[in-house]
Amino acid sequence: MSTPILFISSERYSGKSTLIVGIAMELKDQGYKVGYMKPIGTRPIKVDNVRVDEDAYFVGEALGLIDDIKDMSPYLLSGDSLPRYMRRKPKDPSAKVKRSFGRISSGKDIVLLEGAQNFSQGEVLGLSALKLSKLLDVPIVVMESFNEELSVDRMLFAKDYFGERLIGVILNWVPKSGYGFIENLLPRYLDQSGIDVLGWIPTDSVLRSISIGDLASELGGEIICAKDWADELVESMMVGAMGLEQALALFRKRADKVVVTGGDRSDIQLAALETPTKALILTGGHGPNALVMRQAEEMHVPIILVNHDTVTTVELVEKAIENQKVHGEIKVERIRYFVRENIDIDGIIEKSKQLQLHMRDSLK
Repeated sequence: MSTPILFISSERYSGKSTLIVGIAMELKDQGYKVGYMKPIGTRPIKVDNVRVDEDAYFVGEALGLIDDIKDMSPYLLSGDSLPRYMRRKPKDPSAKVKRSFGRISSGKDIVLLEGAQNFSQGEVLGLSALKLSKLLDVPIVVMESFNEELSVDRMLFAKDYFGERLIGVILNWVPKSGYGFIENLLPRYLDQSGIDVLGWIPTDSVLRSISIGDLASELGGEIICAKDWADELVESMMVGAMGLEQALALFRKRADKVVVTGGDRSDIQLAALETPTKALILTGGHGPNALVMRQAEEMHVPIILVNHDTVTTVELVEKAIENQKVHGEIKVERIRYFVRENIDIDGIIEKSKQLQLHMRDSLK
């Protein structure tokens, strides 16, 4: 009998996929046969002309899984599929998910399930987080991005909502200023409400970065020079929409950045290249002049050409950095380090087994 664990959060971009990859790799190293499933996909992409969930595809690739992607993510819930489901609900979604789960869990010791964007998403199919937990007898771990004002309330609400099905919480993106709170006051306080803090992941510039190649893909842009450096990681963005002297002073304050500016602003582009810049994004579909192109190539700074205006591009870059994935060996090893150091994997497995047995005994 496999042990399933459902990882959920109350908001999108909490880092569930990243955490699952780290935990799964550590479990595999311990000799466990690990499966993965995201019953409600929320980020459709096309792979070989087939629509699949981006997270499910990414996790499957990272873990080298051979299960059918349609079993790993049997439903896609997006802007185009939601109206279709509202007009005509699929026949017995619960049965389909159970069949997929049965195939995924066959021969596995542990199955890590990833929830949708929040507790309620999937209810249109009768597959919200709580209903999934009941359907598959899955214990729940809530993963939350750290927020001084909201984290405690969110965790208390989760305990009230999920009851005994909640085995604990994990806090992500914890800044240095929050370490003492996370290690001392928070676990003592939550313990009074029967909530276990199972670990936390600190804010980390490597994990909060995105490769230049992935960024270009997210923008629908084209890398037009220094293509061999597309695997370099970008940690932040700066916008070049000011005067030359102001731009130089600003650009010198931050390294490992991408600079977004108009394709016709060669002065700003050259200023960015005089400072520690990982990539240039030129907006409006305007390519750089020969001097900028040559200097960027010599300095190994890729230039991404996009057709969007600067405001739209900035919004897309912010979203891409916020929704970063663990691509590449450096980021994978980074999350594995934090999982080993800060996450109580043995506790998660043991609590999951105990709760799973309790839930099944209560049904007899």
